Amino acid sequence: MIDKEQKYYNRILSKLIGRSIVGVFYEELDYQNNLEYWEFSKDIHSVDLSIIFRLDNNDLIQIKWDAEFYSYGIGFENLSQIEDKDLTKIISPKENNNWKKVLNKKITEIVIYWDNCIENSSNQEKNKSHKKFIQIPSIWEMEFQEQKIWISTYEIKEESDNISWADHLTIFFNNKNELKNELVGGASTQQRLIANKRHR
Repeated sequence: MIDKEQKYYNRILSKLIGRSIVGVFYEELDYQNNLEYWEFSKDIHSVDLSIIFRLDNNDLIQIKWDAEFYSYGIGFENLSQIEDKDLTKIISPKENNNWKKVLNKKITEIVIYWDNCIENSSNQEKNKSHKKFIQIPSIWEMEFQEQKIWISTYEIKEESDNISWADHLTIFFNNKNELKNELVGGASTQQRLIANKRHR
């Protein structure tokens, strides 16, 4: 395991495992039409930019797509406050039935699903080519005692092909969702993170 991955796991263990989510917010693009598009279906939410959790210790954790490993995987960071930015807006879906099932419940486990691939690149000046191994955290499976949700860097398109490794977040709330199962089943490796335990 590379040091960068281990630091990623350690941050998740220290910041999230064993904590409870008491508030949830979506950071969305502001389309200036007073409409909200995050509820893609009954069991799927579609988020443009990030998901922000307020934890039971009052920490704010922003789950987002980023390029820490490669564009785009799931990253996260601590926030000092929640604020609207230019061309964005903050939405709270806490009254949504899916979130009501997991709010105020302890996060008992997070499984990180990684996608692996080989990127071919070339240097025309030196007439050489080489292969680069890429590993990206594409799905988080979060367990809240008996409930689970799945957060992925995946974008569902209504009129074109869906996009993996997207600058977008999709949240699945139903364990029986066929698309979610397809994404999880297609992952290359996984890392299971439990309080005081780390194992493949």
